Order: sequence, then C-alpha cells, then structure tokens
Amino acid sequence: MLAESYYWKDQLQLVADALNVVRARAGADPLTAADVTIGAVLDERARELYYEENRKSELTRIAYTYAKTGKPCEVFAGRVYRLDNFSGPDGINSNVKQEGINFYYDWIMKAGNFYNKGVINQNIGYPGAEKNLEPLIVPKDRTVLGPDAQ
Repeated sequence: MLAESYYWKDQLQLVADALNVVRARAGADPLTAADVTIGAVLDERARELYYEENRKSELTRIAYTYAKTGKPCEVFAGRVYRLDNFSGPDGINSNVKQEGINFYYDWIMKAGNFYNKGVINQNIGYPGAEKNLEPLIVPKDRTVLGPDAQ
C-alpha cells in the first residue's frame, strides 16, 4: 500500500524500495525503478494480500484514481482514462465492456480469464438471461467429488 502511494506521486525508486522489503522477505529478486508499473504494484499486492484485501474495491479505487488524475497508464501503453466516461461511453447508464474506457475493465481482461471467455450465464430476470447455456454437470467419478459423493 505504501508502494502504491509512491506510485501516484511518481516516486518510482521509493515504490521499488517498498516492494523490495516484501520481496526480500519472500526471497524474490529485487525490482528497480525501471521495473515499476501499476502492474508490479498490483501483482505484489495480489501475492501478499490475497485473502486480506477486497480486490474489486481496490481495482475500482485505482480505476477512479486514474480517471481523476489523468495519469497515463504504462501497463496499457500510456492509455489515459477520464471521469467523463468512467461508467462507459454513454454515461452512467452504460455497461462498460469496451477496452480503453475504464482501468478496472482493462485490468480484469488482461489479468484473468474469468470474464473474457464470453460464457458466463446471467441471473434469471436480467437482460441476457435468455442466452444462458445449460450448466455442465460435474461427473462424480474421476473428480474431487469422488465416487462416494452424494
């Protein structure tokens, strides 16, 4: 968290120093100021605070900070986010599913594969539920459920 505060102040050596305290304890190679990006900070936080931090809230806060400050995001080739389209190109009633509009969306699409496969069923009663796929049935044999699962 200290490293992130230095990141927003563009004090990259201090970011590296703060991250290196944790990395040294873990036996990881040290970072230099040239290695520092918001991605390095987020990756280190994911490893160090996996069960302790609410990741969605943190990514949303970081997305808002990028939009409010206009700081270029080096992870996405200097992309600049803005408050006037933070929720999407059509304002607050938008559903942000477009690259380059919001850091949160861009990071989730880059860092994971949960949302970007295009096959997540929607809750019944919401738009898109009519496109739901039949859920797969997990076989009881040859799985963690074992042959005796009920």
